[in-house]
Amino acid sequence: MTSAAKWASLAGVLVGLLLAACSDTYLYDERREREIPVDRSVSLQGEFCTPGSDQVVRPIKILLAMDSSQSMTVTDPNGTRARAVVDLLDSLPQEREVSILVMLFAGSTTAFLSKSGLQQFESVMDFDQGDRDLLRQRILNYAAPGNMANRDSTDFVKPLSDIYAIINRDIANTRLMRRGEETRARYSVIFLSDGQPTNNQDDELLCDMGGSNVVRRIRQLKDLADDVKVNTVHVFLPTQPVNSSVCDLDGGSIPPPPAGASCEIPNLPPGSCPLIIINQNAERLARMADLGGGNFRDFRNSEPINFLNFSFGQVRRTFVFDRVLVSNFSAPAGSPLELADTDSDGLLDEDELRARTEPWVVDSDFDGFSDGIELYFNARGGMFNPIGRLPDGGGSDQGCPPELRGVDSDCDGLLDCDEQLVGTNARRIDSDDDGVPDSVEFKLSTQPASKDLDQDPDNDGLSNATELQLHTDPGAVDAQKLSVNGYRYEVLKRGGIDEQGRQCWDLRVDNILLANTLPDIRDAGVDDAGVSPYRRGAGYNDIFVSIAMRPGDDPSGRVLHRVFRHKTTRFPVGGIRSPPDGIIRVSDSDFVAGCPPPPGTVPVP
Repeated sequence: MTSAAKWASLAGVLVGLLLAACSDTYLYDERREREIPVDRSVSLQGEFCTPGSDQVVRPIKILLAMDSSQSMTVTDPNGTRARAVVDLLDSLPQEREVSILVMLFAGSTTAFLSKSGLQQFESVMDFDQGDRDLLRQRILNYAAPGNMANRDSTDFVKPLSDIYAIINRDIANTRLMRRGEETRARYSVIFLSDGQPTNNQDDELLCDMGGSNVVRRIRQLKDLADDVKVNTVHVFLPTQPVNSSVCDLDGGSIPPPPAGASCEIPNLPPGSCPLIIINQNAERLARMADLGGGNFRDFRNSEPINFLNFSFGQVRRTFVFDRVLVSNFSAPAGSPLELADTDSDGLLDEDELRARTEPWVVDSDFDGFSDGIELYFNARGGMFNPIGRLPDGGGSDQGCPPELRGVDSDCDGLLDCDEQLVGTNARRIDSDDDGVPDSVEFKLSTQPASKDLDQDPDNDGLSNATELQLHTDPGAVDAQKLSVNGYRYEVLKRGGIDEQGRQCWDLRVDNILLANTLPDIRDAGVDDAGVSPYRRGAGYNDIFVSIAMRPGDDPSGRVLHRVFRHKTTRFPVGGIRSPPDGIIRVSDSDFVAGCPPPPGTVPVP
């Protein structure tokens, strides 16, 4: 054998050994012979703008509740409270969106001094000078009609309950006018009195035993409006000074508060210690303001009453951009190639097949609760069955009224009945006001009813806020996969504020991964591009885009969301995706606040 032949033979052996030693090393993926690699990522590209300075109108509604018991002729003999109402009317912006309602209470009687005589707010623009003078006279000369309750007694709970009913009804009427949208009104209550209820009512005014606190109930209506505050005013302006030398507290004359009611203020017998009684009355009203989220004013020492220092907000407000968030409801966080959620109910298709639910239907048994919610709470011990059919088709799960089944009032992607279980507000797209819609938080396993965006439960160095934005799993250590799975955002300010008071932005979001959803075989899978809800081929994805903006005058104020929901983007079926260039194009007009108007209607401003 020649030298050259020997070297050639040795080289062949070495190559064979090297190949044998590297048998576990990736050289070729055999799947490429049976599967064509597809690019399943799309981009979203376009623009959005903050609302114009005159586009978002927040009505201001003021309810003045004034004690008109006989004692007011002593504690405010000059009638400065009536003058204060007229001064307030004069100082408020003379705009149609600013309205007022004056209520007087004495004993168990309440009277409403509206021009119409009805229990409703009226625009300040409807009050001319004659109306204002008449209002002042009616406040000072009020007398309970007929055989109504004695004006010498005082009741706080009754007028506060009436205030709750008035505001609640006004919010409901506004919803009807705005086709179910939440009201943008800001309600301010001013509750004025000189004394204390004739009978001790502190358990309902200051305590919260059994959820019966009437002040807190009014405050809780803020979840249905832009804001609701209860302000209080204490009045003590007698012509004669209080004799501070009289204070008989001997002999156990101060009764102890009832057991378990330490929140109550001890009642002193009349005349036992006037100065302390006055201070206690002021303290009661101050604590009521604290519970009501409002402010407290105390008028003594001949200081005339005025309401000008209360802040009622502005009718027109500007909003600043806070955050943009894109979420694919058809794909789980991290978007594994083999997993999909065809009906966007928060339950993967493979889990639906195991549970024998329909992966094309959000609520398989039509009982009002989505399949994802039912299995979620069933796994945690709840009595839910997503396929529990009854002869009437209502399902076996109680608690969802028939009129709410299938309803999504705020169009956030969660059914109203689901929101009852989750603890969120079915009328608000973002119940905890953190800038992320409820549906996105629940589907990606964060808390939609409490602020938890700063938390990092999986300790991977990414906060919940970041994981929601990147569409990764807040409960899994997946930071190392960001370059593959994470959405990529680019938001650039476009120039300055335009003549309409808007600030516009250019938006691009890349690497939105699509899921290979199932065809709807209930109608033989006939594909008409998703026009009919029951004729839909495979691969269609449900992409949700939210723009969150905060009030420029109040960073902690109610977040305004404008959303866009796109359902015609399609996973590459047969190697062809939709849109073909992989770009979803959006314009500012695509984003709507609340639910999109029905076809052919004019949006409510």
